[in-house]
Amino acid sequence: MDEKPINSVRRLIRSITIGCLFALQLVPVVSAEVPLTAFQANYELFYGKSKVANAQINLSQSGDTWHWRLTTKPTGLLSLITNKEPLSETIFIRVGGSHQIQDIKIAKNGEKDKQMETARFDWNSKRVDMMRKGVQNIEPLSEDVYDYLSIHLLAANMMEQNIPQARVDFYYKGRLVKAELKQLGKARLALNEKEIDVMIFEQSVEGSRTKSKYYYDPDAPYIPMKIETTKPGKTTTTMFFRSQAQ
Repeated sequence: MDEKPINSVRRLIRSITIGCLFALQLVPVVSAEVPLTAFQANYELFYGKSKVANAQINLSQSGDTWHWRLTTKPTGLLSLITNKEPLSETIFIRVGGSHQIQDIKIAKNGEKDKQMETARFDWNSKRVDMMRKGVQNIEPLSEDVYDYLSIHLLAANMMEQNIPQARVDFYYKGRLVKAELKQLGKARLALNEKEIDVMIFEQSVEGSRTKSKYYYDPDAPYIPMKIETTKPGKTTTTMFFRSQAQ
C-alpha cells in the first residue's frame, strides 16, 4: 500500500494552521490581540481531489486558560488503511495584550499514543522543554512563540492592525525556529455553495520546504475557511471549512 498519501495527510495534520512571514520589511512582534470567543469548526480534508478525512478545530476557555485543539478522523479509503486519529493541542494564556503558550501536545494516534510530541513552556525561567521521538531539547525563550494552531491568532492580529508581514519564533518538530507570515491580499472564495470575501495569508517555516496558504473571513478572523498546503513534488493537501458551532 502506498504510504505517500498517509504521510502527506499526517504532515498536514501536524501543520494545520501555520507560521509567520517575512518580506522586504518585517514586523518582529504583534502585541495587541483580538478578542477571543470559544468555537468549534468542522472541516473536510482532501489529498489532491480525494477526500481523506474529517477534521475539527476547537477553541475553548477554562478560567484564564485557552485550549486550541485539532482532531482528525480518516474517511473513505484512508479509513481502510489506518484507524489512527491524530490530534494536536495547544494551551495558552493571555498576558498584557499578548499570548503565552503553556503546553503543546501532538499525537499521531490520539490520546492512546505512547510517544507523544510535547513542549512545556516555563516563562518564569524563560525556557521551553521539548520532547520529540524520545529526544529531549531545552531552549531559551525570549519572546512570544507560535505554533500550527496559535498561528491563526497571529493572522487575526495582523488583519486587525493592518500588518502586512511578520517574523516570529515558532515551534516546529521539537525545536524553536523562525517562521514568516504575510498577507497576500483579498479574494473571493467559493465555499459551501456560495462565495465569500477572504484575506489570504502565506506561511513558511525555517527548515521546511512546505508552503501554506490560509483563507480567512474577516468577520471570523481566527477561523480558517481554507488551508492549502504545498511542497515541491508532492500532492497538494487542502482543508475546507464546512460548519461552525459556538
